Amino acid sequence: MSPFAYQIASPYVSYEEFARVSGIPLNTIRAMAKEGRLPTRPKNRPKDKPLINMLALANEAAANATPN
Repeated sequence: MSPFAYQIASPYVSYEEFARVSGIPLNTIRAMAKEGRLPTRPKNRPKDKPLINMLALANEAAANATPN
């Protein structure tokens, strides 16, 4: 169990929403997702909107954090 408590508004967000909340340019987010640097939800159909997995990001951040 993680010693951290965090709240996530939504388990998945669009690239546009992630760009808005993170301040990272949309084109950079697209490139990071394509390179595998951002976890994304698998698409079932080619026309599905790509979504970033916020739970995976939070878990990665918690695993990389060092408690004081």
